[in-house]
Amino acid sequence: MWEAVERARAEAGQEDLGWLRDLPPSNGWMLAPDALRLLTRLVSVLQPRHILEFGSGLSSRALARACGGLRGRRAISSIDHDPDFGPLAAKAFAEHPCPSNVRVRFQIAPVVARDCGGQLLPVYRWRPESFASRRPLDLVVIDGPATLLGGREGTLYQALDYARPGTVIVLDDAGRPEERAAVARWQETLGDAIEARYFPEYAKGLTVIVVRKPVPRAGLWRHRQTLCAAELEQLLPPGVRYILPEHDTWDLAMLAGRERLAAFAYPPENDADARGVIVTAVGHADFFVLLWPSFWWQECYPGLFEYLRHHFPPPFSNARLLIFDLRQPRATATGAAP
Repeated sequence: MWEAVERARAEAGQEDLGWLRDLPPSNGWMLAPDALRLLTRLVSVLQPRHILEFGSGLSSRALARACGGLRGRRAISSIDHDPDFGPLAAKAFAEHPCPSNVRVRFQIAPVVARDCGGQLLPVYRWRPESFASRRPLDLVVIDGPATLLGGREGTLYQALDYARPGTVIVLDDAGRPEERAAVARWQETLGDAIEARYFPEYAKGLTVIVVRKPVPRAGLWRHRQTLCAAELEQLLPPGVRYILPEHDTWDLAMLAGRERLAAFAYPPENDADARGVIVTAVGHADFFVLLWPSFWWQECYPGLFEYLRHHFPPPFSNARLLIFDLRQPRATATGAAP
């Protein structure tokens, strides 16, 4: 798939956008001309049967036009959140008829907050039964929702519900800090289930993702848990003692040979109590471990984590884990350990 992507990138400059009355600006809301050329060439190279796009508009016309040059039936499912702007794309198809071999279905879907493996993220409340095809997705274009509505982190997880191994996903506006952060979290959360590459030479930046193993949103929690278990096995040596707040029902079979200390039988009443428990535990516990469903502790007990960051080495941290090594406290200003 990456060979196909690289071929499309190499040939994209040959694409003629003369069918447009006016080229869109490179810094506007719509896809920039270089991104439109790449998408058009990707369709030619990948020959997708079913395309999904988040954000209807000019891209819808470009994708349909490109699909019209292919043999066989093609389908485009287009999702937009805006009840005023979204229908304009469908209206444009009335003025510029769709090629006979291409079926396009537009859908207005509000943006809502939903659980994605233990975190609330904005997603489209769509109706999959109204997609243009029941086939798995071959190509996905992510150009929504807007940052003001929470950003695009949830959209990849939605797309994976209908993806297959080899699905190609294109993220527009990838040069923005919000999109760069979303891609980093996708990579941390999904591990080797996806591979992402960033291409900064495009006007607004593009990230292309190839799906290796589709992880449906309903299985995201278990997927994160599996990755987390492997990391804990690697990071906590056998024989150590660790503190793990909450998660009494968490499957800790992978940590056989390590002792979990019952430092927090229940969430502390306040920040001072939380810090006091850790101060008392220093010398008895080797690690303090926080799993992603308990990341809210960092907001509720900021003094505890200020103490940990000040007195102990920088923690191991990713989208699933926060681990402080309590075995070698830093020296205080007076030279004594905390």
